[in-house]
Amino acid sequence: MKLKQIENCLSNEMMELLQGNSLVMLNAYDAEEGRVLSNALSWVFATDESTIRFAVDHKSRLVKLAALNTEFVFTIIGLNKVYSIYGKSSIKKQLTEEMTLKMSIIEVDIDEIRDITFYGAEITQNPTFRKTYNEKLVKKLDDEVRNEIESV
Repeated sequence: MKLKQIENCLSNEMMELLQGNSLVMLNAYDAEEGRVLSNALSWVFATDESTIRFAVDHKSRLVKLAALNTEFVFTIIGLNKVYSIYGKSSIKKQLTEEMTLKMSIIEVDIDEIRDITFYGAEITQNPTFRKTYNEKLVKKLDDEVRNEIESV
């Protein structure tokens, strides 16, 4: 059995996958609460091979954790595998005043990437989702988030 290699940067394919349209799970330990927080996100963007940025409601507990430079762990399903991406968080922008939704932009500097697919498995289908609110609003919000992520 071949050991899985630990990477420290995203491949071009992973960067393409993380452009705001994939279901991404995020976990972080909240020492104050004494438990792990788990969140499902879609506005997650790889800005380069070693950085991920995402948008969350500015009142999210994740913002407080990012201010403490908490280690975040993303789980992504894609490219026929399941990956965990570990990194230190920071706040890139506390509040997006000019957006329809008041968001915070959080940045994670990647420390390591692990293939956590169980032995003998290949993922045959990426998760899919549908945003259930007004289509014009979906486009507007997606565009606003993308522009904000790229501009900070």
